[in-house]
Amino acid sequence: MFVYDEDEELFIDDFDGIIVTCDEVSEGFEELAARIAELYPQRLEDIADFLIKEGICDCFGELTPDEIMDGLGVPRIDIGSQTVTYTEHSFDDVHIISFEYDDRELDGFMYLSIDG
Repeated sequence: MFVYDEDEELFIDDFDGIIVTCDEVSEGFEELAARIAELYPQRLEDIADFLIKEGICDCFGELTPDEIMDGLGVPRIDIGSQTVTYTEHSFDDVHIISFEYDDRELDGFMYLSIDG
């Protein structure tokens, strides 16, 4: 169940280490959040492959898919903007990794951003 966090000005739900957020809770978002959290572990290998294809190794050096999956840490998935963000990954202490997805099945990854 989403809980409003006044500091972050977001609604947040924690599904055993998968954080799902949104700016406002619309009809069906509770079910969508649960579905996205359920799909995330199944999509993790695809996410690692996407990150490699899009150049994560240019920033952090050569990484295998397993090293990426182990190092990403807790995802923050914003179901309103359809973005996945990693702020506490183990690759360094500076960069934030994020990308977008294009559907309700956590598929169609695009627009990798590594900001520091």
